[in-house]
Amino acid sequence: MKTKTFIKDSAPVYKGRLAAKSSPKYIKKSHSKDTLRSFTWNKDTATVYPNFSFQAVLNMVDNDPIARGAINHFVDKCMEGDHNIVDRKKLTYDKNSELALEEKFEFRQNIIRKICLFGKLFNNVFVEAVRATDNTTKSLNILDSLNIDPITEPNGDPISYKSKIPNAKTGQYARWDKKDITWIKFGDRTNGYAPVDMKALYENLCIKDWVKRYVAWLWKTGQYRILYNFKTASDTDIENTLSFMRRHDNDFKVPFPLKGDMETKLLRDMKEQESIEMFLKYLDGQTLVLLRVSPIDVGIPDASGRSNSDAQSNSFSTSITSFKKVIEDKINFDLFPKINKGNSLLRFAPNDRFSEKAVFENLQIMQSLGMTPEAMQEYLADRGMFYKAKLFEPKDVMPMAGNPRGKDMAPSRQGKGEGQANAKIGTGAQGTTRPDQLKK
Repeated sequence: MKTKTFIKDSAPVYKGRLAAKSSPKYIKKSHSKDTLRSFTWNKDTATVYPNFSFQAVLNMVDNDPIARGAINHFVDKCMEGDHNIVDRKKLTYDKNSELALEEKFEFRQNIIRKICLFGKLFNNVFVEAVRATDNTTKSLNILDSLNIDPITEPNGDPISYKSKIPNAKTGQYARWDKKDITWIKFGDRTNGYAPVDMKALYENLCIKDWVKRYVAWLWKTGQYRILYNFKTASDTDIENTLSFMRRHDNDFKVPFPLKGDMETKLLRDMKEQESIEMFLKYLDGQTLVLLRVSPIDVGIPDASGRSNSDAQSNSFSTSITSFKKVIEDKINFDLFPKINKGNSLLRFAPNDRFSEKAVFENLQIMQSLGMTPEAMQEYLADRGMFYKAKLFEPKDVMPMAGNPRGKDMAPSRQGKGEGQANAKIGTGAQGTTRPDQLKK
């Protein structure tokens, strides 16, 4: 008798050859193995990657939990630390100016947060100052970075700005004078539009998208279904088995009757999922490298077994601090003068509470060294920490703080010399216990 092989949820076939003429009902043509992506030509060369599109990569970022989560966490981390508005000349905290910016422009949420988001996505941010009839600033808007075309001098200085999208009613393209736009560029190495990191992320997300589509194809088409090999069964026995399985396949408590010998195995080896999973982790790692976000900050644990969260946090904090410095300079020396806030400065405070704690620990050390209150106040200002209240008493009335490392020279913390450490410890009069360790 011929050996027959039967695949669950599909038609059985003869093992070793397809008998199209004798058993056409067992033959089923499958188109599920069509290529996932065609080899195409883009504007640069022959490649499987389509032409770069901002809209396409933004859709991929929105659909990818790692990329979307990393960008959201980066923006949240930028907003975790506080910011202060200070007087430019006196370098003192100006609470009234800070409240005025919040009341008129909602400066924290509508300006700073959007600058962080658009800056991370496009490396280019355009802040529009909307003028009233009396030439005062009516409002501040963050323009869509994708739709702004900056017109510059050969050295990169902006002349004006033009919209890439025409007005729906007039068909004209909006234009802005350079005094109405503040152009913030991150990672600038050219005279024009700053390079966009999303282009480097595009191919990585394309590969991940194709892998995910392949995995979806595996499960959607049942590539891991069971294959039944009937060795001594007739066509009638196979049909009876098929009928029984269709009726009771969803109830695992029903006994499975069988006539003849049968072997079962999977159509594909599920261990291939392990290599796919490792490749997806590699792609996620490349995404985080480009976005400069540590794995632990997006919920990916370290597999090395070592606790390196502090090292990852310090690296992430360096990226955040550098990002904020660019925002500070462009707002202080470009945006504020354009909106009649030239007497104010924006200063960012430490990124998180751990950085604040380090600042106060350094202050304690500075105080134990006898530094003046002016020096400590200057140190706080350099770290972006300003207070309306008086912080320090005059030096002659300010109590000296103890040195947190002062007890390191206590006798109980002194190490023994090599000979003394190797000497045999005796008892009684021969004991090596120091006098300061004896209970009195």
